[in-house]
Amino acid sequence: MGVRRSWKAVALGVAAVAAVAGGGWWWWNTPRYDVPMPSAAAEPGGVVRAYMRALDAHDVATARALSTSSHRAVTGSWLADTSGMKALTVSAPITEGSEVQVPVTFDLHQHWWTEDPSMPPGHHDWSYILVRQHGRWLIQDEGMG
Repeated sequence: MGVRRSWKAVALGVAAVAAVAGGGWWWWNTPRYDVPMPSAAAEPGGVVRAYMRALDAHDVATARALSTSSHRAVTGSWLADTSGMKALTVSAPITEGSEVQVPVTFDLHQHWWTEDPSMPPGHHDWSYILVRQHGRWLIQDEGMG
């Protein structure tokens, strides 16, 4: 009888851990709010606003859809490391050949367990580089300057 009870206790513990892990996975992967995908005719500034809202909302589908395939790993890092991001200003686009640079200022909030000393919480000046692919503007690169 004692072995049967300890087996049930272990099974109950495993089920509880699985439930918590599943709930955490669901919470982590469920957007806080939906960000509409901008139309294919959207200007670069509108694409950047939607991308930043998608990062803030943890709307993985929209954020990835607004990134080139080579930029999706960076997008994934933003989604994993930030708890929120608010675009404060989105400046006029600067055309550089086939690319467009969109300067922004944003307010960054990070998870306490992923704070990056090179990008502390608070206000940041940043730029997104967009290219025209698949009939729309997509984020190809980003950084300071």
